[in-house]
Amino acid sequence: MNKVLLFFFGILVCFSCQEKEKNTFQASDSKLDRVASYLDTISQEGFSGSVLVAYKGELLSEGYGESDRSKQVDNTVETVYDIGSITKQFTGAAILKLEMMEMLTLDKTLGDYFKEAPEDKKDITVHQLLTHSSGLIDWIGDDYDPISEADFVRLVLGSDLLHEPGSKHHYSNLGYSLLSLIIEKVSGQSYEQFLSEKLFQPAGMKHTGYSIPNWQGPTIAVGYRGESGMGKPNEQNWDGGEPYLHLKGNGGILSTVTDMYKWHQALLGDDILNEDAKKKFYHPHIKENASGNSSYGYGWAIFPTPRNTQLITHNGGNGIFFGDFLRYLSEDITIILLSNSASNHTERVAWQIAGTLLVDDFEPLMPSDMTNEEEASRIDDFVLDAFLAIRDGNPETWETLLQAHASKEFLNAAPMETHLKFFEKFKKRLQKGEVVGIWIDDDEVISEVKTQTENLKLILGVIEDGENELKLEGIKIEEAE
Repeated sequence: MNKVLLFFFGILVCFSCQEKEKNTFQASDSKLDRVASYLDTISQEGFSGSVLVAYKGELLSEGYGESDRSKQVDNTVETVYDIGSITKQFTGAAILKLEMMEMLTLDKTLGDYFKEAPEDKKDITVHQLLTHSSGLIDWIGDDYDPISEADFVRLVLGSDLLHEPGSKHHYSNLGYSLLSLIIEKVSGQSYEQFLSEKLFQPAGMKHTGYSIPNWQGPTIAVGYRGESGMGKPNEQNWDGGEPYLHLKGNGGILSTVTDMYKWHQALLGDDILNEDAKKKFYHPHIKENASGNSSYGYGWAIFPTPRNTQLITHNGGNGIFFGDFLRYLSEDITIILLSNSASNHTERVAWQIAGTLLVDDFEPLMPSDMTNEEEASRIDDFVLDAFLAIRDGNPETWETLLQAHASKEFLNAAPMETHLKFFEKFKKRLQKGEVVGIWIDDDEVISEVKTQTENLKLILGVIEDGENELKLEGIKIEEAE
């Protein structure tokens, strides 16, 4: 499923520069030379993609690895990739363009465009769809699952809301797919045709879209999951010349780093979006999480930096392709990365580039440094899954969690009925809570949880069994200091 991925360790660009051995890439007086050396080094360790970095008037643009390993075709700056959820900024810009054309307003509702919208959804606004504050769930099917427009709308409008519209942020690909339908209803054109005529062509982007570009010229990259080739994105199960609505509007646009830089440059002027529209485009409309260190605009995530500047960014991926787009507008830094072989390291490369450009003596992360990072990610996933199962589950869910993930000693320490009574108490305290931090203390993993009334610590005793799987040894909740 195409989703945005936000790495808070890098987004603030604090880059603590912890003590570690110097990396092997060649240092240079020029920061862009250091970036180039870093990219050359990681390409030798398996990085595959294209990168464009604009730094205070200087430009680095290069391809690394192969777009088709079986044919030994190299990636270049003109290689075409699936850009994932970076697509959302095009949907946001298209809505703002329609507003500039006086064809819609942002307070228009689902009821205005979908007469079948039920009572709980008819007043959801275009603004709420753009900011992921509609309350809609994230998805109802995989990216390439066939579905008709009628069935898609019926299932989305018939789903349960996660929260009162406008009350909070919850990422929803469905909201952006509905926006693509609104664009079609208002403009009288297909989603891609409107983007092509009003956004891509004025920006000089000849290699961006679903099927309108002439793909006979540029090379579309084959996607890879590890060593396995997964095919080209436009050869997947599409609805004719475009993806089905599970993906359309929220992801799946194809582009190059060169075209994405043209898009960046076009947004610096007023020809596509005027100043009023761009203020809305980049405005931090709603906090993304309880810690409040990130906000969401219209297809952009917005972050303050320690330098009292602003980072405007978005990324996206599907486990095969990955894209990252970082824009420090007031600092004249733009970083665009597109890859046809996603990995934990690939998803952090753009932040390593940012650290190199912004922090003196920064040592970027190498693929060989990822062992500890992958372990931390594994623990984070395990803890978050357990937290959500406890907070949102029921006796059946809790019993499944214990049977699957509790050690035999913990499971047999009390009758199941007793375990479930404790889970019921845990659920009441964790109601509407969110994890805002995770750390490890000896054999305990501690999650800081903020609820509407309390700051808590959810403490999981964790061990690793003989098959390298994490097992629960105990669960308790304490008040945070």
